[in-house]
Amino acid sequence: MRYLLLVIEPDLPDRGPDAAIEDWVRRHDADGTRVLGERLRPAADVRRVRVTGGRTVVTDGPFTESKEVIGGFDVIEAPDLDAALAVAAEHPGSRDGGTVEVHPFWPTDGS
Repeated sequence: MRYLLLVIEPDLPDRGPDAAIEDWVRRHDADGTRVLGERLRPAADVRRVRVTGGRTVVTDGPFTESKEVIGGFDVIEAPDLDAALAVAAEHPGSRDGGTVEVHPFWPTDGS
């Protein structure tokens, strides 16, 4: 089953390279767990799009009083939720004030 890991972190303009994350990516790419992932730009570069009554409204970030942002994401393949949670717990983004949210994908086989 596929899971989306959302890496929630403090909103910092430039996080720079991180050896711990690079190591996590290498290990999970090598064992086939990690399908896809990317680091995201800071909240100031984000835009929200809403369409109401046929009118499109685009809002620049950062939004509300948020002190945290989605700093990146990974899509992983795991046999079950417990395995996905274990992979998320290894992610450096889950440490030192960060959080990794684990979102299961809807099955595409009609189940």
